[in-house]
Amino acid sequence: MTLPRTLLIGLAGLLAAAPAFAAPETLDLTILGTTDVHGHIYPTNYFGDKGNEPLGLARVATLVKEQRAKHPHTLLVDSGDSLQGTPLTYYAARVAPRIPNPMVQAYNYLQYDAFTMGNHEYNYGIPYIMKARQEAKYPFLSGNIYKPGTTTPIYTPYVIKEVGGAKVGILGLTTPGIMIWDRHNVEGRQDFGDIMTAAHRWIPEMKAKGVDTIVVTIHSGLGAPYDDTYGGYAADAGAPPENVCAKLADEFPDDISVILLGHSHQDLPKKLHHGVLLTQAMKWGQRLAVVDLHLEKANGKWKVTKKDSTTLKTDGVKPDPGLLAATRTAHQGTLAYVNAPIGVSTGEWSAKKSRTEDTAIMDLINEVQIAKTGAHLSAASVFNAGAHLPKGTLTVADIASLYVYENTLTKIVLTGKQLREYLENSASYFSAYKPGAKLFDDKQPAYNHDMVSGVDYVIDTSKPVGKRISGLKWKGKPVSDGMKFTMALNSYRQNGGGGYTMIKGAPIKQAIYTEIRELMLDYVKEKRRISPETTFKRNWSLVQADQVAPDGEHYK
Repeated sequence: MTLPRTLLIGLAGLLAAAPAFAAPETLDLTILGTTDVHGHIYPTNYFGDKGNEPLGLARVATLVKEQRAKHPHTLLVDSGDSLQGTPLTYYAARVAPRIPNPMVQAYNYLQYDAFTMGNHEYNYGIPYIMKARQEAKYPFLSGNIYKPGTTTPIYTPYVIKEVGGAKVGILGLTTPGIMIWDRHNVEGRQDFGDIMTAAHRWIPEMKAKGVDTIVVTIHSGLGAPYDDTYGGYAADAGAPPENVCAKLADEFPDDISVILLGHSHQDLPKKLHHGVLLTQAMKWGQRLAVVDLHLEKANGKWKVTKKDSTTLKTDGVKPDPGLLAATRTAHQGTLAYVNAPIGVSTGEWSAKKSRTEDTAIMDLINEVQIAKTGAHLSAASVFNAGAHLPKGTLTVADIASLYVYENTLTKIVLTGKQLREYLENSASYFSAYKPGAKLFDDKQPAYNHDMVSGVDYVIDTSKPVGKRISGLKWKGKPVSDGMKFTMALNSYRQNGGGGYTMIKGAPIKQAIYTEIRELMLDYVKEKRRISPETTFKRNWSLVQADQVAPDGEHYK
């Protein structure tokens, strides 16, 4: 059948008059994230390696530039713990404090959009942070750190960035354990509030300002139901919850698009919890988190319709020469500092077996702590199982590899009962004895396993947690609950860090606000010559020592 010509003309007119179908307006947004960089820029740890380690912000920089070339709408953020962690940051904070902060130089070079405060930012004190903040061309974020006695934020709680026509809100939040771990640096100077309370305050405010999507950069771990809500301190330690990222997703599933977390040093490419995307870029510049958000515009409002994330490895990635150049002065100064000779050793020392048996290298730390305080006892943990002191000339780097944190030294008074509880808590680091089983409890960080010098004791891992210590003696006599001792230990531990709440509130006899690493360097310089043979004093043992497999990680 043939349609009349007049009808065809009419249909053509109607089609011409009809509006063309308009495709929805879309936006692809990429968010790049780092966390727990801990002072790593060059691919080195400054402890005698070849300078080609699979880490460092210079390697990350190469990936950042590649991602920016691919994706025109990109943001770069960090979730905390950047300003401390290597001899580079120590050099900038203590040896040459007037130089520009190398971490800030690196972040300025990479044009970060936001940086969220972590707990280790506070290790060198508040003035160090404020100097770095003044030098930064990007905002320092945290919505739950306040002026003392108020809820007035010290740092910028959030920023709103316009990208591709969309308003992206970036909210920064910080684990409140700083009030415990760095008490002597912050008490009376800054307050640390509950993360969830802060989120309930700032997220509605951000929404009222018309943000199209909310990104949370937070220095806090996943928490329940994935891992411990409290790890660095106990629930009754007086601080709000430490790890709450899953809870944030629980309470704001329709508001938060993505959470870029940190603090726990985990590689988390992608996790969806109640529709909220979570990702974490491991530590030390070993990963770069890449988040892809697809937004569509309807009725004048952007909405995230798709989301995905992954983490890219930096192993094998060529360091960015521009970033290396931007921080070279501080790097070279650090190399000169760490390679300076400080003394001589008559033999080799190794921390390789220090988590399963008494060793001279751990006795060295405790010997220094006792020498500096005059305490009856001393407690220390293995921060680096790969630490090694060579026979012959010792350098700053050798000692720095053994004591990698900026803890200061404290002397407390404790009872025999508290001492036993302290040792039992340390012994909980081991898994229950079972042939072939893993030797250590994965939920217990290695740095929470202390060795105590000055008393004799035995650990029996076939016994239940809380009843593993036997043969506890001081100068050959059994330790009774009512006996009193002085004990030297680091500031993190003295504040109850690592679940050592039995000494929370123990009387403080002495507080030395010099890093233990510096005290160790001074000790070696004063002695000029140290010997593992004369330092070693066997005072503790593991009943299952003969049942430890050659890998040091399992029972036979």
